[in-house]
Amino acid sequence: MLSSLLHADLERPWTDRDGETQRDLIVQAQRIAARIGPASHVVLSCRHARSYVPGLLGAWLSGATVELLPNVQSGTLDRVDGDASVAAVLHDDAGRQERSAKALYVPALIAAGPRSDATALPTNAVRMTTSGTTERPKYVGKTMAQLTGEIDVLSTVLPVATCVLSTVPLSHLYGLLFGVMLPLRFGARVVSHDALLPADVAAAIERDGVDLMISTPAHLRAMASAAMPRGLRVISSGARLPAELHMALVTRHGWHVTDVLGSTETGGIATRTHPEEPWTALPGVTISAPDDKLVVESPWGGAGRVELDDRVELRGGGTFHYLGRSSELVKIAGKRAHAHAIEATVLAVPGVTDVALTVVEGAGHEPRVALLISQSQPVARQAIAAAIRAEFDSVFVPRIVKLVPRIPRTERGKVDSERVRDLLRFDTEGTTDRIPLQRIGPGEYAASIPRDLVFFRGHFDAFTILPGAVIVERLVWPVVKSELPELKALRGIRRLRFRRPVLPDQHVSVTIKRDAGTVTFEVSCAATVVATGQLLVE
Repeated sequence: MLSSLLHADLERPWTDRDGETQRDLIVQAQRIAARIGPASHVVLSCRHARSYVPGLLGAWLSGATVELLPNVQSGTLDRVDGDASVAAVLHDDAGRQERSAKALYVPALIAAGPRSDATALPTNAVRMTTSGTTERPKYVGKTMAQLTGEIDVLSTVLPVATCVLSTVPLSHLYGLLFGVMLPLRFGARVVSHDALLPADVAAAIERDGVDLMISTPAHLRAMASAAMPRGLRVISSGARLPAELHMALVTRHGWHVTDVLGSTETGGIATRTHPEEPWTALPGVTISAPDDKLVVESPWGGAGRVELDDRVELRGGGTFHYLGRSSELVKIAGKRAHAHAIEATVLAVPGVTDVALTVVEGAGHEPRVALLISQSQPVARQAIAAAIRAEFDSVFVPRIVKLVPRIPRTERGKVDSERVRDLLRFDTEGTTDRIPLQRIGPGEYAASIPRDLVFFRGHFDAFTILPGAVIVERLVWPVVKSELPELKALRGIRRLRFRRPVLPDQHVSVTIKRDAGTVTFEVSCAATVVATGQLLVE
């Protein structure tokens, strides 16, 4: 029954305008269901809550599974039009009606028309498509029992709200659960808005008396330094909420922030309200951690026992410390650091507003760190390097740093990895990873630096130079191995100095001299020394 999704008092207002009650919402959903007719799949592309919520309930009353699209861009919707399994595309874009026979304009449907007398809800409530960034896209479904079961628990764990605003698109599972179903169960009003900038969000909060906001770390970061109403309760999920951002929201705005950990496969897993406190599993969720890997058994996950790519440290009473995703562990030269910890260190540099770290494999050799950074004021690369060196081994200092107006993120606030890699130009087609060396005499070699060397890619935006590590790895060490094949390994480097930059197409010479346990080297260009140091060898 549709009433099972709503508050016990159907006279409670459900939206922020016109005094529409939940009883009115049922009537609107019945009109939409009558227009759809019996259907197996319906796509919801409404951008505004006043259309999305009745559209969602109307689709369910028609017996349809609702398709949650990764986005509602025109190209995505055009592909949906060609899917024979989709009966209708519910939307609130007046200009789209002429483009597709499947398009149904929700604002017109809810105003008048016949009503469906259907009361049963579908078994399969929603179907989502994974992003496909790490594997082929696949469908993931949720049953109505799983959705309502999760809401039953969340409504007991989270404080009751009277007016809810979501900065998360309602077409995503997180937005649907927390921005639609939870407010309906609370009997709270759902704010329908177009606000994107912090000032617009602040105005909507003040205008409608919002007491609970559903958001993501990417959106919250923009609000942290803006003028915002105080005392708001906030739910954050969809991506990791950094500890410094959590505390900034608490200290600057007096907000009470609840961080929710979850996944598509399991649903909600745990919550916490302080970044230094352990996570507490939601009632009914069982967690374990063989080999420190998070394993979740959830009554609303639908997949039984699920092992996630997350590392945790179990504590007592169903609590745990979250150590990050295993895939975020950066391993370089035998050293380990967590990508999130490096990003947090860079975010603490004055002027840095956002950061995305990725690791690129250098043509089959040692990985290297690359950073994409947005800034509010000029940030020196030396400051970023110094901040990282103060907390981590120097191998984690990025060889590639690119400044951008904003970090590309998905609508849910997660870093768009594919676009990050595009911006950092990690394509290696048409490049080489080798510097040809010519032996001139004992301990003396010459080389011409190829313009298409892969290590030039992205290393400084306007002034391309050869990274110092590449000088050692691709110039000096090959000379040592060629001249002194009996040496087994490089144990360390000392007295390393880079005196001049090395540019594409330049001719350089490398000379080495062996002493007891060390090899002294000198790299010169046009009779000028560009690099010197001592290699500790065995």
